[in-house]
Amino acid sequence: MKHKKTTPISTAHNNLVKISPSSQAQGHYDFIDGFRAIAMIMILTHHIRRGFNLDNIFENDPPLLKRIFYTAWDVFKINLTQFFVGIQHIIVNMKGILGVEMFLVISGFLITKILLRGPLTKDFVFRFYQRRFFRIYPVYFLVVMLSLGVYAWQNQQNLYVVAVAALQHLFFLQNYFPLHPFLSHTWTLVVLEQYYFFCPLIILAVNRFVPERNRRKTLIGICLSLIAISPLIRIYCLKTGQPLITWPFSSPTPYWTILHNLGPLCLGCLLALLEPYWSLIKKNIFWGIVYWGIGAALVYYLYFCLDWSYYWGPWYLYTLGYLSTGLLLFAAYHGISVFANLKSFQWLGRNSYGIYIWHFLILELWKPWYGTVIPPALAIIGCFVTSIIAGVLSTRTVESYFLSLREKRCPRMN
Repeated sequence: MKHKKTTPISTAHNNLVKISPSSQAQGHYDFIDGFRAIAMIMILTHHIRRGFNLDNIFENDPPLLKRIFYTAWDVFKINLTQFFVGIQHIIVNMKGILGVEMFLVISGFLITKILLRGPLTKDFVFRFYQRRFFRIYPVYFLVVMLSLGVYAWQNQQNLYVVAVAALQHLFFLQNYFPLHPFLSHTWTLVVLEQYYFFCPLIILAVNRFVPERNRRKTLIGICLSLIAISPLIRIYCLKTGQPLITWPFSSPTPYWTILHNLGPLCLGCLLALLEPYWSLIKKNIFWGIVYWGIGAALVYYLYFCLDWSYYWGPWYLYTLGYLSTGLLLFAAYHGISVFANLKSFQWLGRNSYGIYIWHFLILELWKPWYGTVIPPALAIIGCFVTSIIAGVLSTRTVESYFLSLREKRCPRMN
């Protein structure tokens, strides 16, 4: 009987088409935590800019900036007018949505890795839902209830209004109603929870109905199709001003629903599906520099330099935003990254969920003090620092407790 000759490459490819624990890389990339920190900083900076109305900070002549301006002229004869104009331009153009896109790409990548290395049975999917609940919900529940309580106390809301808002948020339906002033940032969690719900079901269906040798190819095809469709959905909404389909995807803010954020989520999913092939590619510093140069230039241009609207801006700018994250992840894999490999950023990244979920409430609590009791510069620094402290404390206490409880009640299935 004649045997077909095999090579290391063909053997590796045959293994990769299987969706099984042996076919999926088990390693954790530390730079992922660094990118979480970068995304969190971008979002936090953007919200502080909006919350404290920093777009007009130079027009209000804050004492600290005025002192710097006149000191530079009196001592060094340096006119800082153009420098301050440039800084103001950068502040006005900051786009926190790029940080959200980075978060979505990372989440798509990590969650798909978890799903692909499991046994892909109904019991595994149910266990996945349980573990996500313990990971996300306890801190989320605490922040929602505190935020609703503080806002109700400040605005003297009746119990019925508070109860309705609580039900909307606790069942992750807030994206389909006017967003709450203290909880508008939680729209991203709704998008992620919907992704956590649908992604395992899609992979489970492919695992059941598609032959083993074609499963990975099928999932890659699904991801590529959804990435291609995502800009078309955005174009439709830009042209008509209406969502593509009605509830549950219609919303007062349709750009804050999963249908309009398929691109970054599916890109992360695609990177996870292609991850085993990376082991066949030798790490190359040159290509790492190329990926980093293009990705960093896109992030800088879109985040700081270009005046475009997330809601009504050209669809291709939003697409370039999450593609830049993919390039930066490739660069980090090849060993090139400026901030993501720093231990301090990776530490922030490991606490990023807590910081993100708490920062909006803390920002609202700082607003009455900004520029009145506390100087603007100190208020901005204070908001940053207290957001980080609150996030770290909740990670070390509430989140840590429920994660340990998770391992007892629903341990990981391998």
